[in-house]
Amino acid sequence: MRLSRGLLSKERPPMAQVLRLALAAFALATAAPALAQALPKAVPSAGIPQDIPGAMEKPDPALQYRILFDVSEPNRDAAKPHQTFARAASMLNAMAANGVRPKAGAIAIVVHGAPDNNLLTDAAHMKRFGKPNPSRQLLEELAAAGVSVRICGQSYLARGYARDELHPAVQLDLMAMITIANLMAQGYGVVRDD
Repeated sequence: MRLSRGLLSKERPPMAQVLRLALAAFALATAAPALAQALPKAVPSAGIPQDIPGAMEKPDPALQYRILFDVSEPNRDAAKPHQTFARAASMLNAMAANGVRPKAGAIAIVVHGAPDNNLLTDAAHMKRFGKPNPSRQLLEELAAAGVSVRICGQSYLARGYARDELHPAVQLDLMAMITIANLMAQGYGVVRDD
């Protein structure tokens, strides 16, 4: 059996053919992020940031994201979900729109201090503040999307909250400093609330 000239031949392929193959491989490799399929919203009640055609940095399906939101500022508008929860939800939806779905637990929200009341059950929030927890729905949707929501046990208990007042989607940790240090040691990047 005789092999024809080209890639199956024992002879070296012509340089033009090698260049065409290299160019095709490069085009496929660089187009991979653009070929990512949009996924459904990760957090249904949250918005999706406006797409910016030609934006240089976008979510990259090839990356393994590990992001920690460090939340210590009080809610700016007590009638709405906490602003940092909304930012995390918006980021997750932007990632989904670009074909990225982080693994469960790869996004963490660590709450300590003033915003502790955003992690109460509706009943506890109603009893203490006279209205349901405005962050409850978003908190539940974030947890359903795989976000690990944690609270500093020291600040939570120091504010006089009982364990049964904590929303079941929230993990009670010993202290925020330990949680943040542990997650950073595991490679999480920190986003601080403002």
